[in-house]
Amino acid sequence: MNRLVKYLGLLLIGIGIITDLVDQSAGSEIPLLVGLFILFISREKREDERAILLKSSSTSIALIIGYGFKLISSNFYAHQLISFQLTDINYFLILVFALALSIYYLRLYLSWK
Repeated sequence: MNRLVKYLGLLLIGIGIITDLVDQSAGSEIPLLVGLFILFISREKREDERAILLKSSSTSIALIIGYGFKLISSNFYAHQLISFQLTDINYFLILVFALALSIYYLRLYLSWK
């Protein structure tokens, strides 16, 4: 069952990326957001205290990095250095979940044992 949930998350991420690139209408990013969320909350084979601590601290780090990116991009946009601004909450959440998953799996599999 756990693998099915992960495959569903990965499928939604793939569909979401394609949908967001092809369709520029409002709400086209929802499958990507849902897929990242499903993959983030899915359980690991070994869900011990270390994995839970890594997941929660990775989320905190991702939130700080994502909010810092939002502030920096807004400042650059205000000074007309870049032409985009991270204003939609869904794209902010996509950034945070993608960062959290990346940080979590890097820390989980590249840590010293």
